[in-house]
Amino acid sequence: MNNEQELKELIESLKNTPPKIIGGYKKQGWAVKVLDKTSNESIESEGGSITAKAVLEANDGSYYPAFLTLDMNNNGQISGAYLLAEEEEQFNLIPYEIAKEFLEKPESDLIPFKYRTLEKIEGDEQQQNWPDFS
Repeated sequence: MNNEQELKELIESLKNTPPKIIGGYKKQGWAVKVLDKTSNESIESEGGSITAKAVLEANDGSYYPAFLTLDMNNNGQISGAYLLAEEEEQFNLIPYEIAKEFLEKPESDLIPFKYRTLEKIEGDEQQQNWPDFS
């Protein structure tokens, strides 16, 4: 089975039981609290990429907890963004491209996102203003 087929099946599955995407908070502290509840480390390195806990600031000023994949071979360029969905006693990571279909706000309220990782990442040249949003 190829990735495109798997992606279609995932979307169909999510349409049958829509995920509850976490976010839209008025204060970034709430997004940080959600990230603190996950069992993942703040920064996880794998080859030339890093997955980091981050807070996204939407265009409308609301905040979303997220995991970002940063390409460290490309100075910290974002190569993937994942929003969190709550399901029973666990969190699921849903790629932004899919999650945006299940958000309660139009995409124009969200994009462009600004972001900040919870920890400073050595070699990340994209976050010029850390710990402020970039």
